[in-house]
Amino acid sequence: MAWNTLTTADITAEILPDEVNALNTVQGSAAILTALLSTVTAEVQAQILVGGNQIGPAGTVPDQIRSDAIALVRWKWFCSLPKTDLQSDFRQAQYEEAIKRMKEIREGREKVEIPAQTQGVSGPSFRMEAVRRGHRLGTHSFDKLGET
Repeated sequence: MAWNTLTTADITAEILPDEVNALNTVQGSAAILTALLSTVTAEVQAQILVGGNQIGPAGTVPDQIRSDAIALVRWKWFCSLPKTDLQSDFRQAQYEEAIKRMKEIREGREKVEIPAQTQGVSGPSFRMEAVRRGHRLGTHSFDKLGET
């Protein structure tokens, strides 16, 4: 598997041709999709990074979660338009499953594939700091811990 760019064609390929035609009649629909695609892709990469994973070039997602990213974009796109029959229970369930999977990745419980080219940014560090009564403790206070 690899990291690949997610495009508007990938999103529309997951929708029936009649639905694409209906969406094309809505003024500004394509611009909304382009903006949402950029935003959701950045959000997906941020969640991957927070989970302790490396991220690929901007605008790419791992193939491992490609269908989840598409479900996120598609649902947000449909919800940004006037009420249509495109906002089905099935598509909402796909969106909610994608949200759950992204949460697993964000919390570090699911790892994603390492990209061939990384952005060279690091996620948050998971170090702990001991605090006592609002004051930071130096590590020297633990030097004799356990001695009798």
